[in-house]
Order: sequence, then structure tokens, then C-alpha cells
Amino acid sequence: MYPPKERAAKLLAVGETLAETAKIVGKTEQTVKLWLLEPDFCQFLRENTSGAALRVIVGYLTGEHQNKDKTMVALALLRMNRPVPNGRQSRGKRDDEDETDLTEFSEDQLKRLEGDA
Repeated sequence: MYPPKERAAKLLAVGETLAETAKIVGKTEQTVKLWLLEPDFCQFLRENTSGAALRVIVGYLTGEHQNKDKTMVALALLRMNRPVPNGRQSRGKRDDEDETDLTEFSEDQLKRLEGDA
């Protein structure tokens, strides 16, 4: 991939704005928007979104922000991009919330995710 495009995808993947990304890579915001229409660019962006998603989730859990909707989208992105375990053979099986491992979260963190705090 063209180096400025790759850098732009990485910047967007960690949560940088379109305007700031364009400025950093030396392109116009319109150019970066056009790149978002390219399948290869979008695929590379999706492969690198975990950084931004983790930043949003950690920000919510630590009280940096209170945007529950943004946090739930970040969780969904992480779930969509996680590797499928080797033992899981059923392609048609729905990936529902019952499979989420919540043991690593404190009670306070879980209450915040549920909107009780």
C-alpha cells in the first residue's frame, strides 16, 4: 500500500480525526475520505482498529469519559475482529453476549458498563 495511505489508516485506527490525519500525511481531508471508499484501505483500517477501541474502553472504565454508546461500539469492533478459537468449527454459530468472559472485570467496571454507576 502507498505509504501515506498506510499511515493514514493507522492514524484513523487509533482514533485520530480525518482532518488531523490528512494534515499529518500531507493530503487533503477530501483525499482521505476518498481512500475510505477503497476496499484495501478499509480492510487495512479494520485490521488496525483494536488500538482505538481499546483506548475508548479504557477511557470509559477509568472515568476519562462517560460515553457508553461509543464504548459499546468499541467493544463490538473488538469482538468482530477477534480471531476465532481453533476449537470453534461452527461458522453459522451466532457470537452472542453469553460467550463474553466477564471474569476479568471488577464489579464496579461491570456496573459502569451496564449504566448503573
